[in-house]
Amino acid sequence: MKRLMLVLVVVALGGMAAVAMAGDFHVGASLVCSDCHVAHYSQSHDYVVGGTVFPPLGPSGPYDNLLRNDVNDLCLSCHDGKSWAPDVFAANTGGTIRQGGALNADPLYGRPNDAGYNTINGHSLGSKDNPPGIGTSAYVPSADGLECTSCHAQHGSATQYRNLLNRGIFTGDTLSYAISTNDLTKAVYERTPAAYGVGDVDFNEPNTHGSDYGRWCGSCHQLFHGAGGASNMGGAVGGTGSANANPWHRHPDSDVNIGASGSSATFISSLSRFNGLTNNVKVMDPTGKWDHSSTQVTPSCFSCHKGHGNKNPFALIYMSGTGTVGEEGDGGQYRDLCRQCHSQGG
Repeated sequence: MKRLMLVLVVVALGGMAAVAMAGDFHVGASLVCSDCHVAHYSQSHDYVVGGTVFPPLGPSGPYDNLLRNDVNDLCLSCHDGKSWAPDVFAANTGGTIRQGGALNADPLYGRPNDAGYNTINGHSLGSKDNPPGIGTSAYVPSADGLECTSCHAQHGSATQYRNLLNRGIFTGDTLSYAISTNDLTKAVYERTPAAYGVGDVDFNEPNTHGSDYGRWCGSCHQLFHGAGGASNMGGAVGGTGSANANPWHRHPDSDVNIGASGSSATFISSLSRFNGLTNNVKVMDPTGKWDHSSTQVTPSCFSCHKGHGNKNPFALIYMSGTGTVGEEGDGGQYRDLCRQCHSQGG
C-alpha cells in the first residue's frame, strides 16, 4: 500500500511537467484520485516523508463519494491561498492578475469573505438563488447551493477550457482552447500552459455571428445572451440609421463589432476610441489580433465582467484606459467601462 501511495504522490508532484502538454490541471496525468478521494476516511500519516500537499480530511466526514471534504471546502483547500494552485477565492495571494477574478461566499455557506469581496460582486459559493436571467435554463442549484462543480468538471477535460462543464446538459456549452500556438478555430488562446493571468489569455472568434464564451455563460444566464435580432436581445446587426428598426434590449455579446453601428441612433460605438486607449478590456477577434490593428473586435461577457468576480458590483471591470491594470480595472469608475467603446456624454 505504501508503495502504491508513493507512486501516486510522484505522479501528483511530477504532474507539472505532464500537464504542460494538456494545458490545465485535473486531466490526464495530473488527475490523481487521492488528491480528492480517500477510500476509508482514515489517514493517520503522510504518504511520503516530509509530507505532501494532499488536502486534509474534513472534520465532519465521512463525505459522499469518498471525498475528503464537502465539495467547495475540498476545492478551496488547494485553490485558496496556496502556492501550488491558482487562488480563486477572494484576495489574491498569487503573482498574476487573474483573468477570472475571484469567487466569494454566500453568508449561508459559513466561509468569511475578505474585505471587498461581497455577494453582489460575483459568483457566491453556497448560494441557492437562481442565476440572474435564468430563463428556461436547465441549471438547478444543488442542495448545498452553488458549488465549484456547478461550472467545472472535477475530473477534467483535455479539450474544454478551464475544465468547464461540457456534459451535454446545456445546448452549446463547448468552449475549446488552444495552447502556446494559437488556433483561430478555437475560442480561447492560452499563451502558456495552465496560464491564468490576464496577459496570458486571449479570445478568438471562430464564428463571427456568435460567441462560444457567451453561449457557455448563457447556459445559466440564458436571457442575457443571444445574437442580434433575437427576441430577448433586439438589434439589427449591420443596420445604420433608420435601417436599424429593432433597438437593442440587452447588450450584445456577439455578432456586433465595435464601431460597426455606423450612424445608428439606437446604439453607437467607436473603434477609434477603443483603439486610442492604452488599456483595453478583453475582446474577441476572428483574426487573432489584439494590438489595435484589427477592425473586427467584438465584445463578449468577459469584456465587462470577471468570470468568478472581483470587488466591483456584478464583477464589472472599471477600465478608464490609463493607469495600472488590476482585477477591478485600472482605477476607473463605472462610466469608464462603458466609455471603452461608447463616446456619448461629457
